[in-house]
Amino acid sequence: MSAVDEAARAIEAVTGVPPLLEKQATRKEKLEQAARVRRFLALPPELQEGILRYGENIRKAYKS
Repeated sequence: MSAVDEAARAIEAVTGVPPLLEKQATRKEKLEQAARVRRFLALPPELQEGILRYGENIRKAYKS
């Protein structure tokens, strides 16, 4: 499993939104998704944590 796939799965777990890589997506959509994940992975770990926490809080708010 590549780092892109692993990050996409982690983001899906937090946000509840399946990554484009797992459904039938066009080549362009797959490339765009991979680019977004690479940009996310390029962020400092502290910022990644903050983004994921923010996503968790939004998801909890919408579920309640």
